[in-house]
Amino acid sequence: MKLSNLKPAKGSIKSRKRIGRGVGSGTGRTSTRGHKGAKSRSGFSNMRYFQGGQMPLQKLVPKRGFKNVHRRYSRPAAYAPVNIGDLAAYAEKAGVQEITPAVLEQLGVINKGQDYKVLGDGNLTVALQVTANRFSAAAKKAIAEAGGKSFLLYKLNTVQGIAHAAGVDTVDLAVLRKHSKHLVEGDAVHVLAEGSISHKLVLKVNKISDEARQQVEAQGGSVELV
Repeated sequence: MKLSNLKPAKGSIKSRKRIGRGVGSGTGRTSTRGHKGAKSRSGFSNMRYFQGGQMPLQKLVPKRGFKNVHRRYSRPAAYAPVNIGDLAAYAEKAGVQEITPAVLEQLGVINKGQDYKVLGDGNLTVALQVTANRFSAAAKKAIAEAGGKSFLLYKLNTVQGIAHAAGVDTVDLAVLRKHSKHLVEGDAVHVLAEGSISHKLVLKVNKISDEARQQVEAQGGSVELV
């Protein structure tokens, strides 16, 4: 063996592919990059999840965990159903005479912050004060016939949004009816605390929670029950 006889093992060294050396070389003209397009240009790069311009996967799959902080009084996609036939049992179990979102959340009937609608399925013989986002006509009638009263739920920050949209500082039932199609003449309103408010308001409503009243008064406003 001599130094002049030494050479790399077979297959360990491969000749570099030469491109752009004329059409006769077989790798000339487009230099193995094909015809036009982003990939034929120098400096091309894209995201790993790029799917050729079609709707990407991250936009197709459902989103979870997002809360729209700008949502004021838009209508939810669906309401959790609560039948009047179950209200007496819920009230007895919780030891109360008033059905509110807090009571239903405590009993696990609805999720925290979930909107719900009271429906007229079943019988109600106990006088209860019921607060809900919506009522069916049959449910309203059954609650009234049992000696109770139904209240449409309004969140305090929703009321502030309505006041801002109406350009007023005093919010009464007439103002709420003007901006809420589901609130009709004769309906009662119960305002609950939700989030916080930043403006002085004068509220003239049927019912208001203690926490909501404190927030209104802390901003220099006042509450009048009608």
